[in-house]
Amino acid sequence: MTARAARNPDIVLVNVGGTRKQVYQDLGKVFSAIDTPFWAALTAGYLRGKGFDVMILDANALNLDLNETVDALAAIGARHIAIVCYSQQANVSAPIMVAVGDLCRRIKQRLPETPLILTGWHPSALPERTLREEACDLLVKGEGFRTLADLLAGADVADIPGLWRKEGPEVLRGPDAANIRDLTGELPDVAWDLLPMDRYRAFSWMCLRDFRERTKFASIFTSLGCPFKCSFCAIHATYGEHRIRYWNPEWVLRQIDILVNRYGVKHINIHDELFVFDPRHYLPIAEGILERGYDLNINAFARVDVLDRVDPGHLDTLKKAGFHWLKLGIETGSTRIRANVGKDHYGIDAVRNAVGKAHGAGIDFCANFMFGLPGDDYGSMQDTLNLALELMPAFPSFFCAMAIPGSDLYSEALEKKLPLPDTWLGYASQGYDFLPLPTEHLTAAQVVEFRDYAFDAYFRNPAYLNMIERKFGREAMAHIREMTAIKLKRKILGD
Repeated sequence: MTARAARNPDIVLVNVGGTRKQVYQDLGKVFSAIDTPFWAALTAGYLRGKGFDVMILDANALNLDLNETVDALAAIGARHIAIVCYSQQANVSAPIMVAVGDLCRRIKQRLPETPLILTGWHPSALPERTLREEACDLLVKGEGFRTLADLLAGADVADIPGLWRKEGPEVLRGPDAANIRDLTGELPDVAWDLLPMDRYRAFSWMCLRDFRERTKFASIFTSLGCPFKCSFCAIHATYGEHRIRYWNPEWVLRQIDILVNRYGVKHINIHDELFVFDPRHYLPIAEGILERGYDLNINAFARVDVLDRVDPGHLDTLKKAGFHWLKLGIETGSTRIRANVGKDHYGIDAVRNAVGKAHGAGIDFCANFMFGLPGDDYGSMQDTLNLALELMPAFPSFFCAMAIPGSDLYSEALEKKLPLPDTWLGYASQGYDFLPLPTEHLTAAQVVEFRDYAFDAYFRNPAYLNMIERKFGREAMAHIREMTAIKLKRKILGD
């Protein structure tokens, strides 16, 4: 199948904009990232490889409001429009669904004859509800690559795996779609050239050493999926399985070559749920970066139980290659609470050892801590804050436990009839409407209040600020002080 002319493409993939203020409040002006919509670029690369003409409209990076987005879509005149519902916050894409829903309604008012498709994490987690609630015509459950290709090729919609549709009041679905197994062979192309690569911005904490080149940034996956079953995580709602599939190291290095040599990228965020997991994957990538002599600042995810037993030489290699940051899901300072969320196979000593080994190699952490997990009370949440203060990661992220659609906690919340947000913005942890889960001992308001207290207690702590100044300099310390001067307003707390 040959590609069509540059105008009126077969499909335009949309990354919705207009959500930064709602999701991050005033923190969105400087401190949040403007992330690369890797999934849209990967999907575009796949479809382009099948001979289709594809465009990407990154309304978020271009700072388009909803009306401007619809105007741009009307000018493009694509045969199909697909809104790609992924977000930079791991597996939580629910907060953008308010803007997605509004955009859907405006698109159908302006372009009623153009098929409108929703794809991504949230639609995969709640396909029937999403299709009923939103003004879309079709929905893709799962990864979506083959589903969209079949649709563009004109296959019967009733037979396309992974495709859901509405016929009057009925919601109908095709068979489940199989995941792509050979990522390198079937997903060889990332359409970086379809993105406004000069518009992205690294997380502020990644740039504590030097804020001058924050916009030389990109995010990438090098693997898909996770073999573990944490109850607060929802990525398996898209993948339908608990396993990791890898692109080979040569593919990853080829993408890094493109990012560095074509776009001047300095900061790379690796979105994999588990990058530092299999040394047969991560070591050749690190060694390849070293061979090329790139000067990069890279962030990637790791696990406590992996770092606890990792070869220290591997950490040294990662550091030399530019892996200055690891994200680590420490979650809680209580062994009792850790067991409640499926992480009961290691204890606090393993956490201390893992952090100590990485710190010994000069690697810093954006470590995740979570308040309001099942069983949490004030004592166990204080244990979590105390552990954070003891470990002193350079930039911890303090979250509240949420019933993310597609997670086990979401199913449990429905079963127990726990209060859930009445708007998708209620899943934005830094948003005004945020509503986390209560526990057996604490209300949702008490959990939020403690989280915000913990944030201030940590980031205003003189010992922490002195450490930041020693390690990163005065500008970094001033940046942290500027961040903590912004107080989040919370509806649940009566602000």
